[in-house]
Amino acid sequence: MEVELRKWGNSLGLRIPHKLAVSWELNDQTVVDLVETEQGLMIQKKPSPPNLTSLLASIPPDFTYPDDVVDFVASAPQGQEVL
Repeated sequence: MEVELRKWGNSLGLRIPHKLAVSWELNDQTVVDLVETEQGLMIQKKPSPPNLTSLLASIPPDFTYPDDVVDFVASAPQGQEVL
């Protein structure tokens, strides 16, 4: 797919066609790596950091805390902790 480069300040920019943006789930918040290779330039989508909901959903239902932290997790507040 051929695209034109455009001046953007002191740099050059390129537009990613809508069809490719949709296909690769790119939007104006997506961060990419631009990698220089012997064959040319490669654009790689960086994985987005997980959010709390997806992290909590990844905990298996049969999860148990390791032995070295069970007492801490089950303990009551000892001072002026704010929970």
